[in-house]
Amino acid sequence: MADLASLFDKSGAGYWKTRSDDELLEMEFTTDDPESLENVSNDPPPDEEAMVELAYNVAGRERGRAQCVFCKHPNHDRGVVMLYRDGQRRLVGRDCAHKRYGVVFDELVKDFDAAKDRRDYVERQRTILSKRADLVDLIRTMRLDPNVAAFSDTRQRLSDFLGPAAWGRLVRVADGDGYLATEERLRDYGREETRGGSHVRGVIVRGDVLRGADLVRSGPSVAERLLGIEREVEGVLATLNGQDVTTRSIRVSLVRLGELMRQIEEQRIRMRGLISFFDNYNLLAVAGWLRKLDPRSPVVTATLPDRFVMADGRDPRECGPPGDYRVPGGALIAIMQEAVSAQRKVDRAS
Repeated sequence: MADLASLFDKSGAGYWKTRSDDELLEMEFTTDDPESLENVSNDPPPDEEAMVELAYNVAGRERGRAQCVFCKHPNHDRGVVMLYRDGQRRLVGRDCAHKRYGVVFDELVKDFDAAKDRRDYVERQRTILSKRADLVDLIRTMRLDPNVAAFSDTRQRLSDFLGPAAWGRLVRVADGDGYLATEERLRDYGREETRGGSHVRGVIVRGDVLRGADLVRSGPSVAERLLGIEREVEGVLATLNGQDVTTRSIRVSLVRLGELMRQIEEQRIRMRGLISFFDNYNLLAVAGWLRKLDPRSPVVTATLPDRFVMADGRDPRECGPPGDYRVPGGALIAIMQEAVSAQRKVDRAS
């Protein structure tokens, strides 16, 4: 039995407003067996001060729904346990409670729900802070991973290999719709020529999709993006570790951490673009596209697998992916996912 004197020191609502975070973390806010509580009755509730003590959720249980003290039938999967000053309890569906108690109940359940939300968010806040050092270290480790540098180095080598003109065209494709398109103008021989030349009957655009466009696309490097994310994560963690952090601040911080986690995953996807770009089919498509743009282009892929090579004999250079290349950050994503989504294993909706 709860300590009624402390529960009703001022009013039912005052109890939930004055609980500390440590107290909230020790409390249960829901039950799936409300009938087993002490002093539960279906008799009309006493005309005295009451508070929302628990929420119940009996959805899907074998014995069925709970009986509301007001509607007298087992109509509710979800509702609340009302505790009265004399220690009696009543099970009440939320709609029924609102109809019976009006704004008084709305205030009581508002404070109860706020306390439950606070418990859940504080629990997630503390889970994240317990992993604080790991999070920052793993982001820094990913940023300094040799494969991140290898991604940027390979992009630069590819740029140097193709030359400014071809590279510029490839970047425009990657930044645009991603199609290796060429235009073929069809002359209309059925009409007489004009001073400007033959009439153009139409334009056919043909082209493959550029695979691994993330390797070519312009913008900040992977290392630069990860550095920005690292600093933002440090700022969010500092907010979570501050004094008297509000529930709203915790919620906003968790949302931001989730967004930053997705940004890290975007960089991992971007790094996979290196592997996709040097796929043989893609290299053949790019080489063919370059020859259509400039028939004198010496770039071919027939000599070596997964490599661009120069075919004019004067410059035997080649350009391919680095050896033993891998995408880092898997452990970082896993720990961020666990931290951001952490919640009680049994957390029934109220």
